Amino acid sequence: MSTQKFNYLVLLLLLTPAIIKAQPRPLSLSEALTLAQENNLNVKSAQARVEAARASYRMTNSVFLPGVEASHTGMSTNDPLNSFGFKLKQEIVTQQDFNPDLLNDPGSIENFQTKIELKQPLLNLDGIYARKAAKNQLDAMSFQSNRVKLNINYEVKKAYFMLELAESSVEVLQKSVAVAEEALRLTKNNAEQGFAKEADVLEASVRVEERKNQLLEAQNQRQTANDFLAYLLGMEFSEVIETTDSLIQPPMQVIIDRNSVNLENRSDMLAYQKQIEAGENMVKSNKMKFVPRLNAFGAMEWNDESLFGTSANNYMVGASLSWSLFSGYKNAGAIQHATAQLDEARINYEDYLSQSQIEINRATRKMELNYNRIQSSKLAKEQAQESLRIRTNRFEQGLEKTADLLMSEALTSQKELEYIQAIYNYKQSIFEMELLIEQDINE
Repeated sequence: MSTQKFNYLVLLLLLTPAIIKAQPRPLSLSEALTLAQENNLNVKSAQARVEAARASYRMTNSVFLPGVEASHTGMSTNDPLNSFGFKLKQEIVTQQDFNPDLLNDPGSIENFQTKIELKQPLLNLDGIYARKAAKNQLDAMSFQSNRVKLNINYEVKKAYFMLELAESSVEVLQKSVAVAEEALRLTKNNAEQGFAKEADVLEASVRVEERKNQLLEAQNQRQTANDFLAYLLGMEFSEVIETTDSLIQPPMQVIIDRNSVNLENRSDMLAYQKQIEAGENMVKSNKMKFVPRLNAFGAMEWNDESLFGTSANNYMVGASLSWSLFSGYKNAGAIQHATAQLDEARINYEDYLSQSQIEINRATRKMELNYNRIQSSKLAKEQAQESLRIRTNRFEQGLEKTADLLMSEALTSQKELEYIQAIYNYKQSIFEMELLIEQDINE
């Protein structure tokens, strides 16, 4: 193998991974939405908050379930009272142990105690309402998580068609650059033949550079849109996404009856409602701290003079009724604090509900406006295209100035971009409305 062929082979091997990596990945909108639900960081964070709330709710099982503890303790003492007590626990007391001299000076004795304790709540009303509040918080987090997912779907839809918009803009400007370059070529030919001035050539050259700069900016915007969509989908930024759902299609007008929209059933509204219920239960929980608590307990222990010995055993069972009569206004203050938080939650809910209704009204008007803009921009685009066609034919026949042709081409490109932008704006307003009413809208 020659050196030249070897170098070519090495270069090909080095470039192959980059070539493979640069291959675009076709992606439909439905596939993008699925990837976002699986990989988006905000969705994962919301799911983690739900799991944290579920763990907090599980902790409240202690209101009903028993607590069990096991321990093993070793002690050595010559204290008369404890020494005699250890012998009783070990069941080794004899008549000789009642000798006053031995009672007063028993010497050293060891005791190893193995103990199992059980505590069973019977009636803790404050804990029961606190458990209900924890369940309300879990439900609220679940609704909030669902709202986060819907928000991410909205962002993905916007970003997906933003990438499609950027790609369409690049295509329009590429055609514009080609037209400008062709106009420059014809102008140079006319100038060589004496049918055009040098100023016309310079003007055509400036137009080409302007269009190329606009193309570079559009390509940069496309890369930015690609990166943002990749971020939402949890993909590598180096991956090139190729959208397969077209933005350019005749849209149908969507009519929304604002009076039929029930905002109170929206996920974020349900989350607010659950938080209010949690606040109500926390007020009740703090009030129930003035009510007595009833708990049962039991213990089984083994005592021996040897490590882990079980020569003697005993048990103890019982129940306790406790009542906190006064805690320095701690409980009263807790009730006032929980009540104030409940009032704030109710006020915030009413305020959020009103703001959401305003958003519905604004989004409805925005949809209507954007749809009308599609119709007007479509007509303007068609008129500009026809004007450009006429001027191009006249320019090729030497009947039109270069400046007029370039101005007509610039206007046509602008109107094409405005038409594409109008379609995107209308789709975005539909996606926003879908988020606001949590319902898919069929165009």
